[in-house]
Amino acid sequence: MLGGLSFLAIGAAGLSGVRTGTATLVISRAVFGPRGNWPAGLLNWIVSIGYTIVNTVVGTLALEAFLADLGWSGGTAARALALAVTLALTFAVALWGHATVQFAERWMAYVLAAGFAVLLLLVLPGADTAAPSAGPGAAGWSLAFVVMLAGPFSYLPMPADYTRYLPRTTSLKAVTWSGALGGFVSSVALGITGVAAATQVDMADAVAGTESLLPGWFQPLFLALVLGGSVTNSIITLYSSSLNLQVLGIPWSRARAIVISAAVTGIGSLGALFLTDFTTSLLSFLSLLIIVFAPWGGVFLADMLLRRCTYDAAGLHAGTGGPYWYRSGWHPAGLTALLAGLLFSALTCDSELWTGPLVAPLGGADLTLLGAVVSALVYGLLARRTVAPVRA
Repeated sequence: MLGGLSFLAIGAAGLSGVRTGTATLVISRAVFGPRGNWPAGLLNWIVSIGYTIVNTVVGTLALEAFLADLGWSGGTAARALALAVTLALTFAVALWGHATVQFAERWMAYVLAAGFAVLLLLVLPGADTAAPSAGPGAAGWSLAFVVMLAGPFSYLPMPADYTRYLPRTTSLKAVTWSGALGGFVSSVALGITGVAAATQVDMADAVAGTESLLPGWFQPLFLALVLGGSVTNSIITLYSSSLNLQVLGIPWSRARAIVISAAVTGIGSLGALFLTDFTTSLLSFLSLLIIVFAPWGGVFLADMLLRRCTYDAAGLHAGTGGPYWYRSGWHPAGLTALLAGLLFSALTCDSELWTGPLVAPLGGADLTLLGAVVSALVYGLLARRTVAPVRA
């Protein structure tokens, strides 16, 4: 429930796209400077590709299970075919551009909402609500919170990508509540479904575990829902990652940028499916994801508040001498705040790939999320006298 509430911030961040008519990682030039935005943008591209890989792998596993139900348990060949189909579905929609993405996402939302509502009704009644023999402790609670927040936080670098074509008269209230309610309802409903399923079966393979709880008539529909949900998530992140490459100044068309992002996603998905344990890799990735997105989001949202979400839209695209050029293209306040948040998050992160030195003294708690608070406070202190709303 608490993780779902973070979609309020994601929805509010979409107002920047309404006001400027451009993408989130263009707007962040005002926060970090045109040159300072480059390393932050590169980090976001890497993490967004990682999240696309997560969605692609989940969709691949669902399609592989569907093929097995049809009688083809082809091992490596079946998994490779499932991956190719999942990537093709994602790539085809993202390549056609914003209007196609918007159309596909709108209609798939209705189908997925109805299907997952049935899933919730089928899984929830069998949940074991008895108290566990031992509590999870600080480490368990903090890990659960980090994993739940990883989803909302992964969207922080992209809200404006999808609100930039809305009328400039669109209100903050409308943008915030539309994004917040959609994210909150779906993430909390699916989160509760996952918890209910985990009290009944082994969820090391979440797709297979949940499928085993369902009646035979619904199992193929469930696998189709998982595939559809994974593809629609991947479409959003793949499309935004291609914009990200263009924002970084790489002289590629959007189509070529999508091809590159899709190729990297395919390579990463091959590794996740054939070379590593996916569940372990997923938890590790989600934990590390917050190290980047939490501090970045803290600085970005703090800047939005200081400026009251008003920007010089033309100045965001200006080079040397523009209003956001700062010191040779770098904004010391934004970068210092980002580094402060990254440092705090790294010191308090508890992941399979990295355990910060402050985790043990804190009783095993993962306080990575507070990197957003640290970076926001540092930015507020450093930029409060120099960053102000743009006067019309």
